[in-house]
Amino acid sequence: MKSPIGRLRLAALLSVLALAVSACSGPDDGDTVALDAGTATVAAGEELWVDLGEVSASVGDNWFLVEGPDADVLVETGTVNERPLACDLGLTECGDRLLWGFDAVAAGETELVFQYCLQTGLEDCEAGTGLEAPEPVELTVVVVG
Repeated sequence: MKSPIGRLRLAALLSVLALAVSACSGPDDGDTVALDAGTATVAAGEELWVDLGEVSASVGDNWFLVEGPDADVLVETGTVNERPLACDLGLTECGDRLLWGFDAVAAGETELVFQYCLQTGLEDCEAGTGLEAPEPVELTVVVVG
């Protein structure tokens, strides 16, 4: 059984980690939509996060934005990999959750097209060794004024 001091140290470490995570800008600061939703609606001035699901860099999961948004409507801000705390503590085997961020700048409609490739780049995209690449996934984003 762990000593009371060891439990206090663990509790303090977990508190620091929770504060560090909550201080970062990320998906909690905007609307999140699953990639397969087909359509997303977001208000101008807000942030949109597209949830691409669980990915594992060690396996070779790769997502690419092959058709970006109309920059007058939506601006790409980058990606975030969220790693569940249970993974970091070794309590379970799992991948990161990949989210792609966009700022909604003005009312309008635009398309995003994402491509998944396994262990390849976009130029030689495959779904696995010798397997044809899956179809790109389209998401229509409607920004309301």
